[in-house]
Amino acid sequence: MELVRKLSRLTRLGEPGLASFVCQALLGALLIFIFWLADAVMDFLIQGDRTFLEFLLHPDPHEISDFALVLFLVCCLLLYSRRSHRIETRLEDALQQALDKAERERAKLEGIVEAMGDAISIQDPDLNVIYQNRAHQELTGHSVGRPCYEAYRKRSTVCEDCHLTAAFEDGQVHRSELGPGTSATGGYVEIIGSALRAGDGTPLYGIEVVRDITARKSAEREAIELNAALTRQAQELKQTNQELESFCQAISHDLRAPLTRVYSSAQELKGYRELLDDNGRFFVDLVHDGCVQMEELLDSLMVLCRVTQVEIERGELDLVPTALEIAARLRQDYEGHPVSFQLPERLVANGDASLVRVVLENLLSNAWKYTSGMPSPAVELGTMAGSCGETVFFVRDNGAGFDGACADQLFQPFKRLHSYRDFPGTGLGLATVRRIVRRHNGRIWAEGEPGKGASFYFTLPG
Repeated sequence: MELVRKLSRLTRLGEPGLASFVCQALLGALLIFIFWLADAVMDFLIQGDRTFLEFLLHPDPHEISDFALVLFLVCCLLLYSRRSHRIETRLEDALQQALDKAERERAKLEGIVEAMGDAISIQDPDLNVIYQNRAHQELTGHSVGRPCYEAYRKRSTVCEDCHLTAAFEDGQVHRSELGPGTSATGGYVEIIGSALRAGDGTPLYGIEVVRDITARKSAEREAIELNAALTRQAQELKQTNQELESFCQAISHDLRAPLTRVYSSAQELKGYRELLDDNGRFFVDLVHDGCVQMEELLDSLMVLCRVTQVEIERGELDLVPTALEIAARLRQDYEGHPVSFQLPERLVANGDASLVRVVLENLLSNAWKYTSGMPSPAVELGTMAGSCGETVFFVRDNGAGFDGACADQLFQPFKRLHSYRDFPGTGLGLATVRRIVRRHNGRIWAEGEPGKGASFYFTLPG
């Protein structure tokens, strides 16, 4: 068979075209001539009653039948050789294509593994390293052909907590973390081990993914330290706030008794106004007004402390009845100051009813106060849609206004943008409002222009 295959290649039997056909015809003729010549030689040597040329040129009838049989066999042999060679050529081409495709797939797979960025190695069931990608070699060094426990842990036996051994046993994915003392990198690493099994469940390879998590561990440690520091600062801040609130309450309580005595004395002195000269009456009025202002300041401090300590009980409420009640009281307090008050039929909010009432009292009273002296004072309470779709409540007036560049100073305690003589007040109202809104996780801000009124906006997220 090998001889036939060699002759097929030599005579180009598998190739199509006229050249291959001519080669087949010549080869067949050569074989028949050799057989014919050999038969004549044998007959001449055995019989010897005729000359060699007579045996060669005048064969017997039975020899002609032998020639025909030989011719048939030679033709069959040539046809078989040609067909088998073509089949072999196709099989060789298919095999080469399969090998080329497998090589391309292997190169693609290696490219994917290299591009993943993770350090990946493959071990056989005996835990010998048979493959490492470039990232794994850079992380742990070249270890192909060595047992993984010897290459990575410097051990002579399999590790007790080997994740690949566990993966070979149960087929699950196992994870572990190693510290600087046990990892091959000298830092923190995360190891993910899994097993690749055959169709019958027999383990074929162990796949190990190694990730350097030193930076992540450092970040986690810093986060823990930062959280501890923030917790400590929050506790210190809470304690400081409690001390400040206690201080405000103590000041408000301790000052009220002597203030009451001074106020009562000033009231009594007013009964002797006729006995005093102008300077005396001026100082008596000054003491009386100072007591009134101090009383208002102490009340405002108490309110500020209360809104900080009170427990919030949120619920759905309508602001319109509360606003109308506040407006009715303000009209009584400002009898000669008719204000046009506009508001919708219903304003639904979510918050603590008592605290939201304090917000409206401060904002509406400010609006009433700062519109004094205006020919047509107007105050409006309403809502609009915010930039993020939330409901924004506003109180708008056409009063004295303020410089918009100083809007942030409005909410600072005791900070005033107008003189006390023009617009009396304690300077704590808007600070109280901001604290209440913040306790509701909302925002508050203000816009205004001198002589053109002011607008205060706040949100109460549900």
